[in-house]
Amino acid sequence: MFASRFFVSLLALGSFTISATPIPENVEKRADVSDVLSIVSDLKSSTSTITTQINSLVSGGTASELNVSPLITDLVASLNTATSSLASIESVDSSSGGSASDVANAIAPIVSDITTTLDSVSTAVPGITTLLGGLGLDAALNQLLGGLERLLAGVLNLVANLLVNVANLLRRLAFALTLSTLGL
Repeated sequence: MFASRFFVSLLALGSFTISATPIPENVEKRADVSDVLSIVSDLKSSTSTITTQINSLVSGGTASELNVSPLITDLVASLNTATSSLASIESVDSSSGGSASDVANAIAPIVSDITTTLDSVSTAVPGITTLLGGLGLDAALNQLLGGLERLLAGVLNLVANLLVNVANLLRRLAFALTLSTLGL
């Protein structure tokens, strides 16, 4: 009899301790600037490979719409991948992991490299600007820059200051969205 009372008391005590166990809340880890820089670094790796291939075609005199189009499509895919990665970040703690200036200094050479490469293609492949528009390169680049600005307010002004020298190339390539976003 005593054992059954003891057992029932033990069960009752066990149910209280189980219900009193704290349940961890979903704590969202806030990203910092280093997360953005990592995405930009990945983008640099992928675009460098592609622009190197395009430059080889141009310097070898074999660049044509037929062999450049898939590489431009790859550039668009790389930009879209980076944009998607940025979109998965809800907010950035801009006080740690770097600065907006670091991001601007990392993204500007990528934009410059893409622009310079495509400008060299425009001399080898007449009508490339129509192809660029059709493949959505300007829109993809614009979305990437918009994603950076969403996470790090003011970064576009810094990027624009770094890209003043390639503004004419952006105009020749008919990158109206990018020019407008950068205010160039």
